[in-house]
Amino acid sequence: MQLSSFTGLRIDGISACVPAYEIDNREFGKELYGDGLEGLIRAVGVEKRHVCREKNLTSLDLSVRAAEKLFEESKIPREEIGAVIFITLTPDSLMPNNATYAQHLLKLNSEVSAFDVNHACSGYVYGLWISSMVATTLKKKVLLLDGDTNSYYVSPYDKSTAILFGDAGSATIISPDEQSDRRWYFTFHTDGSHRDVLTIPGLGFRNLLTEDSLQYKLYDDGSRRRLVDMTMDGQAVFGYVVQSVPKILQNFLEITETDISELDYLVLHQANAFMLRQLARKIKFPLENMPISMNKYGNTSSTSIPLNICSELSNVVKSKETKRILTAGFGAGLSTAAGIIDIGDCACTGVVIYE
Repeated sequence: MQLSSFTGLRIDGISACVPAYEIDNREFGKELYGDGLEGLIRAVGVEKRHVCREKNLTSLDLSVRAAEKLFEESKIPREEIGAVIFITLTPDSLMPNNATYAQHLLKLNSEVSAFDVNHACSGYVYGLWISSMVATTLKKKVLLLDGDTNSYYVSPYDKSTAILFGDAGSATIISPDEQSDRRWYFTFHTDGSHRDVLTIPGLGFRNLLTEDSLQYKLYDDGSRRRLVDMTMDGQAVFGYVVQSVPKILQNFLEITETDISELDYLVLHQANAFMLRQLARKIKFPLENMPISMNKYGNTSSTSIPLNICSELSNVVKSKETKRILTAGFGAGLSTAAGIIDIGDCACTGVVIYE
C-alpha cells in the first residue's frame, strides 16, 4: 500500500450547496418499482433527493454559490487563495474547464493556478490530497471545489439508478499552517479492469455521440435508458465496497498505526446506507459516529463527503475542538481513496439552498 502524508495543514472552512427542488422517492418511484419500493428505500437509504429542476443549473453554479457563502462567513480574504481545484465529472464544457471560470466568477487573483480533476466517487479525497500538495508547495490557501449534477445523466426509467442520485456542489479551503504538527495521511486503490460496472458509455471520445445515443432502449429488467445515461452493475459495486474496501481501510489504519479509538468520525461517500453500515461493522467502527445524510440528498457522487460534513457535522467542525476523521470515497473506476485528516475550529456554512 502506498502512503502519502503531510504536516502543517488545516481546513479553514467548508460549505455545501444543493438545488432547491426536492424529489420524494416514495412518490417518484411508485410506478417504476411497485410493491418493492419501500423495501428498496429502506435498503439504499435514499428517501429524498435535491436535483436541478431547471436544466441550466450546473455543478459550477452550485459550487460557486457554496464558495461565495464560505468567503462571506469565514472572512478569508480572496487574495490569499493561491489555487482553484475543481473536482467534477459534469463540467460546463469540455473546454475550458470549470476552475478557470470559477476564478473569474469569484473575483480571485489572476495569478492563481486553476485546473479540473475528472473523478467520481473517490474525487473529494483525491481533491484533499492534491490540495495538500499544492498548499504545501505554494504556501498559499487552496480553494477546493467539488460538484456534480448527476441527475442530468441518470435515466428516470432505470431501476438500478433512478432513485439514487442527487445534485450538489461544495467548497473547501485548505491552508498551510506552520503551527500544526498533526499529520494527514492518504492512500489509494485502483482497479481499472472493472471500469464498466459504473460508467456512462455514450459520452466521450471512445463512443462518439450519435442520434442513437439519445434513444431510450429497453433492458431485460424492464429498465429503459440511453447510452448517455449512467449504467451501473449494482451487485458488482456492492461486492467491491463490502469485500475490498474494508480490507483497504484496515490496512490503511495498520500502516498509519491508527487505532479506531483515536478517530472521532467515519465520513464516507454516501453510496448506499446498508452498504455503509456493513463497511463500518467490518472495520469495527461505531455506527453512531458514522454520519449519514443520503436519506435527504441521495448519492451526490464525490460531493457527498463535504455535503455530509456540512449537513451532519456543522456544529462539530465549528467548535474549538479539532476532530480526527477517517474519510473514504469508493466507486467508479473502480477507485478508492482514503484519508485521515483533522477538521475543526473552522468556518462551516451548513447546507446552502440554491434558490
